Amino acid sequence: MRFASLDVAESALDWIGLEFADGEGWFEGTLDLGDAGLLEAALADPETPEPVRALAAALRDLLAATGAGDAPGPRDWRVAFSG
Repeated sequence: MRFASLDVAESALDWIGLEFADGEGWFEGTLDLGDAGLLEAALADPETPEPVRALAAALRDLLAATGAGDAPGPRDWRVAFSG
């Protein structure tokens, strides 16, 4: 997922409560099954801004995704930003 700015991307991750590392134009981390509650809480909160909701939904789908023989989680993710 890509955000318009560092501030918007960082705010979205902070709102959800995920741990992340930063790099040149991106943030990244690893989701595990323990993060599912953070994602669901962000999605359930009526005060959650739309960019945060979109990120939480995408990360929830990533966490739940399974490949051939894979179980849900852990999953690495990266969020990019412009500027």
